[in-house]
Amino acid sequence: MVKRVVLFAMRGRMGAKLVIGYCVDPNPKLASFRLRVAIPAAHLPVPHRFGVTGSPTFFYKDGNPTLARSLRTGVIYDVVNDHFSGSRAANYHGMAAAADVLTTCSEVMREVVRRATGRDAIVIDDPYENECSPPEVSGNVVLWFGHGANISSLKPYADLPNLVICSNVPGAIPWTPQSEADCLYGAAVVLLTGNNPGASTNRMVKALRAGRFVVTPGGVPSWEQFRDFCWIGDVNEGVRWALNNREEACLKIAAGQAYTSERFTPSSITGRWMEAFASTSGAATRSSKAG
Repeated sequence: MVKRVVLFAMRGRMGAKLVIGYCVDPNPKLASFRLRVAIPAAHLPVPHRFGVTGSPTFFYKDGNPTLARSLRTGVIYDVVNDHFSGSRAANYHGMAAAADVLTTCSEVMREVVRRATGRDAIVIDDPYENECSPPEVSGNVVLWFGHGANISSLKPYADLPNLVICSNVPGAIPWTPQSEADCLYGAAVVLLTGNNPGASTNRMVKALRAGRFVVTPGGVPSWEQFRDFCWIGDVNEGVRWALNNREEACLKIAAGQAYTSERFTPSSITGRWMEAFASTSGAATRSSKAG
């Protein structure tokens, strides 16, 4: 209720000024588009448009540094992966220099941005995108799901019994929103591993809300807040514990679902985005950055 009041107060103060322009390619297959753009946009109390500039304008991924420097309204650049070196570095550094406000998805990424740019970033979590299903640990299937960029992190556990992989890599169940949902429905345990220590909470939140017990070796600091609701540690031991203690595992899942329902609601996350958008309302003309 408090967050709703804040959103409507913002609308009253500056709703006439803000028209959010998401200068991105609308692609619902991308988690970054769904979680950083589409879901928050659907809950905004102000107008928004996709694929064009606005007041302010949102960019992510490689963005468009030339366009961003030319804008005379606020620019927000959302950084959720570390590409400040390598083939995409010029775009990342160019966008970071052109932006009035930097945002990111985790405290680890906030530090990455600070080291790479000397600037602070606002941490905005991903919202949940699935409703809660009843907690259940049924059968023996262990599911790993995620982007192929993380698949090498699964290698130490490739011989885990009853392992099923849903991803965009050869040999896996091809990832689609429906195949992911079906795999979650058929799993007893979800195994989470990753190569990106700056990852968001997205996969953890999704698995818990699907009613499944999560086992992870750790390595992603944003997952630590779920320690009371999952298993963080030895993977084989964690899977055995879940399958031998199904009722207790379900109690942990239920507690985790309550936590996600309070912490990661689309409306509360949108409130954070509104604060970031509103903070650009006094941005000066960008001519000083054009050179």
